[in-house]
Amino acid sequence: MKKRTLQFTGIALAALSIFSMTACGSGNNQQQKLKLLYYDTYAYFNMAQSRWAFENNNAEADYQEVWEDVRDVFSRVDQSVSLEANTSVSKFNAAQAGERVEIDQTAYELFETALEIYEKTEGAYNPALGWLIDLWGFSPRFNELDYEPSYPFDREKPGEQLPDQKYVDAFLTITDFSQVELFSENGRFYAVKPDVSVTMDEIEYTMQLNLGGIGKGYAVDEAEKVIREAKYRYGYLSLGGSSMSLFQHPLAEEEDGVQYWQIGVSNPRGSGSFVSVRAADISLSSSGDYEQKYVIDGRRYSHIINPQTGYPVNAEPENPDGSGIICASVFGVSAAEGDATTTALMVMGKEKACAYIKNELSGAKALFLYWDAAQKKYTMYTNMKTTDYVGLLEAIDTVEL
Repeated sequence: MKKRTLQFTGIALAALSIFSMTACGSGNNQQQKLKLLYYDTYAYFNMAQSRWAFENNNAEADYQEVWEDVRDVFSRVDQSVSLEANTSVSKFNAAQAGERVEIDQTAYELFETALEIYEKTEGAYNPALGWLIDLWGFSPRFNELDYEPSYPFDREKPGEQLPDQKYVDAFLTITDFSQVELFSENGRFYAVKPDVSVTMDEIEYTMQLNLGGIGKGYAVDEAEKVIREAKYRYGYLSLGGSSMSLFQHPLAEEEDGVQYWQIGVSNPRGSGSFVSVRAADISLSSSGDYEQKYVIDGRRYSHIINPQTGYPVNAEPENPDGSGIICASVFGVSAAEGDATTTALMVMGKEKACAYIKNELSGAKALFLYWDAAQKKYTMYTNMKTTDYVGLLEAIDTVEL
């Protein structure tokens, strides 16, 4: 590994945002945004609108019609994998241990993808952590203004009180996602829930899935197909700022026939971004411990749960100073795989994450930021070439894998 130190002045950029959200200007461009209840975030669809914006300069598509098609995609995925009633995931979660559940095709494809990445990452990505996510206070019900404790393990103020260790231990026993069985017959799709449960306080708990992250990436992948079919060449689609599909920059100078964006990756421990990555015609994903989190007695507890310990990453009892990977980004795989992979990288820890990037992501671009609490030092690890990125903060060490 090659190590060097970046010495650049910082500039303010949003987390995984386009360098300038208005760069598609020139009077022919629009920007729409939609608040999606399940994703609880904004979707940005920004496409250049004049004839030169399309492939081969010979096609036109109505911006609003394409946007409506994109919204339909988001709605379809939402209705399949959200935790609301009557979705495929909610039916699976409500099923008894060992029960066969009919799911829709979208959920089936997501289950398959999730299983593949679960195996590929040796369980570092695990969507079967539903009860642990809930235990730590990161399920949608905790966002409600009228939240009230409803389970024996609930606390009055989840962001101020830690859960009892006995529930962490119990819920870890029902997280083996490899036990989920999938099959299809006669054009219908099914998932068999693992025949395992745990009883606490006279309540039987079975495996609970949370496909929110990978579902968001899958929605971006499906929406990108719609946009590509409409022949758009310039612009971007962003869902929540952490799952994006980039096309090309309409105003950038051409380099070898490509017009690149500059993408800033947010600094989880400060304002602005710590690196800017040059990218175009690519999907990108990011995970970090800086959005959904709370702090108790100086410890940061985030929504990314380590499936080995049942604790939020970098907040395990054996890691008292909180050292670890605090954000990860991947460019060049599908958004669904990217969302799952960035979560897995944060869980793996530094050595395993470096090995995974070198062995499994050689055809993509990846980076993560590691915080060494003892030395109070940040280090970025990446497989990118020096020409692909620019460091934006002073004296952050970079290790090129």
